[in-house]
Amino acid sequence: MELRYFIIRRLLLLIPTLFGLILLIFFLLRMFPDTYLVARYINPKSSVPVSVQIEQAKAALGLNYPIFIQYFFYIKALFTGSWGTMSTSIYTGPVLSGIELYFPATLQLAIFATILSIIIAIPLGTYIGARPNSIADQTGRVFSLTFYAMPIFLLALLLQLVFGKNVIVGNPLGVLPIAGKFSFNAIGAIPPPWFNASTGLTSPTHLPLLDALIHGDWALAYSSFIYLILPVVTLTLSLLAGILRFIRAGMVDSANQEYVKTARSKGVPESLVIKRHIRKNALIPTITVLGLLFASLLGGVVVVEEVFGYYGMGMLSLSAITNVAIYGVLGTTFVFGITLMAANLIVDIAYAFIDPRIRY
Repeated sequence: MELRYFIIRRLLLLIPTLFGLILLIFFLLRMFPDTYLVARYINPKSSVPVSVQIEQAKAALGLNYPIFIQYFFYIKALFTGSWGTMSTSIYTGPVLSGIELYFPATLQLAIFATILSIIIAIPLGTYIGARPNSIADQTGRVFSLTFYAMPIFLLALLLQLVFGKNVIVGNPLGVLPIAGKFSFNAIGAIPPPWFNASTGLTSPTHLPLLDALIHGDWALAYSSFIYLILPVVTLTLSLLAGILRFIRAGMVDSANQEYVKTARSKGVPESLVIKRHIRKNALIPTITVLGLLFASLLGGVVVVEEVFGYYGMGMLSLSAITNVAIYGVLGTTFVFGITLMAANLIVDIAYAFIDPRIRY
């Protein structure tokens, strides 16, 4: 089967997966009583009587129909952008608008951490995997097991203690900020028009680093980059530990295969044996678990954003939970689910590209 047909088949399989995700979230929503769901649409200060507002809200949500009809009402609401409203300590308004504001920051952390982890893990995993039971291998195993087992909030706190600015008096390594997205000193006395002083968000992407580069504000770009270091390093170390374990195991397993012994017996240089035979096949099992590792990364993002005061989807989700904003909780859960589905799709395509056997 050609790669394009494999991709089309995987895209088609996303459709039932998506509706299954929507069904799960719908059942979570229907665990709450109708009065609670309708209350989010009632405005006591409106000139419209409360009783009329209640009936209008029930009609809009389809609560007057059987539950299987309500499911289709919920699907329609999702695809038309009617995700409900939420009121929390960091955001009040439509759920979808809040996600549009805060999701880019979380996506930025996840992408930077993923790319950095892969860039480091492949050459490092190749090096230690090609030297089993050596000092480098033992050191790598201790590193990966330590950071893989360490709770991510503890790792974040340790990095803050070691590298955080003004955390420990007299610490020469304490040069990095520990909370926020950028320093307001970089904004200047007169904020630029693309900076919203009330929300602290920038336009058009809501990513301070990228927006500052777009508008040529180098001071804010540098400040945003400095504030990104500790959160990204925290996520990278956590993800890197998992990737290293699988690359090392794949390297050791592939090195004992017959085709590797045959290549060596024919006099193929060891560097080519490692790069073209061992490493390529060692990456196959690693790619299969990248989806699971990315799922753990999304969970880690929520904790990291809270520890570092980095306002993204994680902070929005936690704020929705603590304020019992059910539409906010389910909306952010839906977005995390969609993100994980997309990540698994990319992993499957990469797997099929490296190993053509998976296409059949």
